Amino acid sequence: MKTSRLAANRKRASVLLVTMIFVLTIAAALVGYLGIIQRSDQMVSRSQSWNSALALAEAGVEEGLAALNSGTSVSTINRSLNGGTYAVTFTVSNNIYITSVGSQQVSDSSATVSRTVRVGLQKQGLFMRGLAAINNIRFNGNGISSDSWNSHDPNQSLNGLYNGYVGTNGDVASVQGLVNIGNHTINGSLYLGPTATYSGTPGQVTGTIYTDANLNYNDITLPLIDTNGSSITWTPAPGASSHTITNSGYYSINDSKDITVSPGITVILDVKSFNFNPSHIDINGGTTNSGNVVMYVESGSVTLSGNSSGGASGNRPENLYVYGLKDVTSITLSGNSSFVGAIYAPEATLTLNGGGNANNLIGAAVVNSVTLNGHYDFHYDTYLGGSQNGSYVVASWQEL
Repeated sequence: MKTSRLAANRKRASVLLVTMIFVLTIAAALVGYLGIIQRSDQMVSRSQSWNSALALAEAGVEEGLAALNSGTSVSTINRSLNGGTYAVTFTVSNNIYITSVGSQQVSDSSATVSRTVRVGLQKQGLFMRGLAAINNIRFNGNGISSDSWNSHDPNQSLNGLYNGYVGTNGDVASVQGLVNIGNHTINGSLYLGPTATYSGTPGQVTGTIYTDANLNYNDITLPLIDTNGSSITWTPAPGASSHTITNSGYYSINDSKDITVSPGITVILDVKSFNFNPSHIDINGGTTNSGNVVMYVESGSVTLSGNSSGGASGNRPENLYVYGLKDVTSITLSGNSSFVGAIYAPEATLTLNGGGNANNLIGAAVVNSVTLNGHYDFHYDTYLGGSQNGSYVVASWQEL
C-alpha cells in the first residue's frame, strides 16, 4: 500500500513538474512576444518621428524661401509645428544657402530625433523663360511660332531692333497648366512644372521638353522706396489731353490718355485707371538714347490695339516694362500692331489677337494664362533673361 501511494505521489509530482515547465515556457514566450511588440512599437514610433523630422525640416526650408522672396530680412527662424520644431539659418557665401533642422520627440519616450536639410538657392530672373504662364497656354490661329533673338547682339538684331532673326531659344513654360501647341512650332524648349502637361508632338518643340521644371512667379507690389532709399512721392503725370513726360521721376496716371516719353529719361508710372487702354505709348530716343518706362498697373485690365500702341516699337524691349499687380485680371494686345517690351502680370490672362500678318510680341511675358489667336508670333529677347531679378528657387538639396 505504501509503495502504491509513493508511486502515485511521484506521478502527480511529475505531472506538476511538466505543468510548471509548460507554464513557464508559455510565460517566457509571452514575455518575449510582448518584448517584440514593444520593440516594434518603439521602432514604428521612431520611424514616424524620423519621417516627421524631415517634414519639419522641409517646412523650415519653405518658410525660409518664402521670407527671402517676400523681401523679409531674417537671419534665423525658430518655429513649433505639429508637436515638433524647426530651426532655420541662412548662409551667404558665393551662393545663398538655407539650413533647416527639424526635430520631433519620439512618442512615449524622452528621446528626440533630428534631421538636417541644406538647400542652395539661385535667383531666377523674371524673364528666364520667354513666354511663361502659371496655367494654360493655347496656340490658336494660323502659323504661330515662338523663337528668339538678342537685342544686344549685332548678329541677331539691327541696331538693337528686331530684324526677323530666328533663334532657337524661344522657350515656353507653364507652372501647372496645359500647353496646347496646336499646329504650331516652339523654336526653343518647353518647361513644364510637375503637374503641367502639353498637347502636341515632340517634333513641334525644337529644343528639350522638361517635365520637372522649378518655376516660381510671385505677385509684384507697387514700390514704396526709390533707388536712394527714400519714400516715393507719386506726382500726377503732366498734360491735359495727353501725357508728355520730359523729366525722370515717379508719376501717377488715372486715365487712358496717350503717353509720350522724352529721350534719355527714366519714368516710373503708377497706373490707377481700372481699364487702361491708351491709343499710343511713344518712347523717344531710339536705341541710342532711349527713354525708359516702368509701368505698374494696379487693377483691372490693359488693352493695347491699333498700329502705334505697341510700346517701345522703336526701342529695345528693355525700354518698357509693364508690371500687373495682383488685381490686374487681363491684358489684351490686338489689331495690326507689334508689342515691344516685357510684361509681368502673374494674375492676368494675356490674349494676343492678331489681325494681320505682322503681329508680334517682341520681348517677354509672364502671366497667368495665354491665348494666341490669328497670326501673332512671339520673339523672345534673350537679353531680358538677366535684366530683372525674380524669385529664389532651389538649385540643390542635401540632407546632412
